[in-house]
Order: sequence, then C-alpha cells, then structure tokens
Amino acid sequence: MIALPDPGVLVRSKDASLPLRCCGLIAVGFANGISERIFAAISAGNILPAILNTFDISIFVWLALIAGLLLVGRSPPTVPKRSDWLLISAAGMGMLLPVPALSWLAVSGVGLSLLIRSTPGGTLWRGAAILLAMTIPMFWARVLMSLFGDAILAADATLIAWTIGSARNGNLVPFADGSGAMWIAPACSSLTNLSLTILAFVSLVNATSGKWSLATLGFGLLTCALVVLINVTRISLIGYYPGHFELIHGQVGASVAGWTTTVLIVVVGWIAVRRDAITLG
Repeated sequence: MIALPDPGVLVRSKDASLPLRCCGLIAVGFANGISERIFAAISAGNILPAILNTFDISIFVWLALIAGLLLVGRSPPTVPKRSDWLLISAAGMGMLLPVPALSWLAVSGVGLSLLIRSTPGGTLWRGAAILLAMTIPMFWARVLMSLFGDAILAADATLIAWTIGSARNGNLVPFADGSGAMWIAPACSSLTNLSLTILAFVSLVNATSGKWSLATLGFGLLTCALVVLINVTRISLIGYYPGHFELIHGQVGASVAGWTTTVLIVVVGWIAVRRDAITLG
C-alpha cells in the first residue's frame, strides 16, 4: 500500500512559501531599484567609496529593508489567492526589466498587496508596512518632486527667505547682505529628510509594538518640524555668511546636518516607542 501525502500538509507547505517568495521578490526589486547607483559608481571607478557610503542610501532605508523582510519572512502561513499570484508574476516580470522605476513600482505593489491581505497589527502587516514605507524616500518622494517640485521648493525658499529677512523670487533667495543670491535646488529640499523621518517612525513603531498612539503621532510631527528646521537653518547660514559657502554647503556642512538629523530622528523616535511600550504595559 502506497501512502499518499496529506493534501492539507501540501497546502500548508505552499502557504508557508508565499511570504518567503514575496521577500525574494522585494529583495530583487530593491537590488534592481538601486542598480542605477551601483552602475554609476562602477563607471566612475569609485566602487570602494560608494560601498563604504552605502551607495548614498540612508541607513534608515537599509535597516527598514532588513526589518521588513524579517517580519514578512517570519509571518504565519497565509492562503494565497489567484490575484496574489497574478500580482507577484507581474511584479517579477517588471523587476526583470532594467528600469529602476518599474522595480520600485513592483515593490510598492507587492508591499501594498501584503498589507491589504493581512490582519492589521499582525507580523505580516507590520513587515509590509515597513517595506511599503521604504519606497517613499527611494521612489515616491522623487515622484512628488517631479510633479510638485515648484511648490515644494517655493515652500523651502519662503522659509529660508523669512529666516534671513529677504524676499524670494521664485526659488531664488538673496543673501542677507545683498551681495548675491542662492538658488534652492531639489537636492536642497527638506522633502528627502521628511520622507526618511516618516520611514523611521513607521519602522520603529512596526518593529516594536506595532501600535500607533496620539503621542507617537505627535512625536513624529515634532520630528518632521525639527528636521525641516535643521535644513532651513543650514541653508539660511549660507545666506548670512556667503563667504563660507564651501564650508556650510560642502562635505563638512552636509555631514554635520546629516548626523544631527539622524541622531534627532533616532532619539525622538526611540523616546516615542519606549513611551508607548511603557504605557501599554
């Protein structure tokens, strides 16, 4: 007599592989999404510095990728639907094309699908939320800048002009002494750091309790405001001291502002999630 495998075991085995397949897809999509930066570094012959600088990708993004994949990979088995497999197949085909934007769209689609199909607050839901938030600084922030760049840069220019006491003309802000002016470029916008702040808070909350509170939202909004303040302060210093442009706008100024922003996000974010952990008992 030949013993046949239990169909229920086969179904459970197939179900268990679904989160892992999604993890693999997202990892491939991430790699293809950053391939443009990798190829640029190789073409310029700056491979080692690029690796040490993590290809100019924030540490928050790398940590979010790891945390999100771990949560999704460790999530309980789920019953796949035909629509899920269709989406995964379409995402996989999109990731095979050498177009980074398509990869980020595919990662967003897979993350959103996992978020919708999972139980709010569960392991799969929390991991999907982190991975979906990861696409904000890597892709959607650039889409917003492409669509609404003039309005976003005008907002930054307005704050900077108000700080140094001058009147902006579009994205052009005169120096405080009237000796010249500075152009607020997309790279100078506060949008990038705002998107990283959102990612950091989404990651911290979902990697810990998985529960949002009014206090956590308040801490998040406060951090967003402080991140904008840091960026505006740095650029305003150029307006006050144009003779020190290279110092403030160069590597030194960028490093000081970057590390200050990073420490601020980590400290306030940790206070927020620790407070909720204590409150929730």
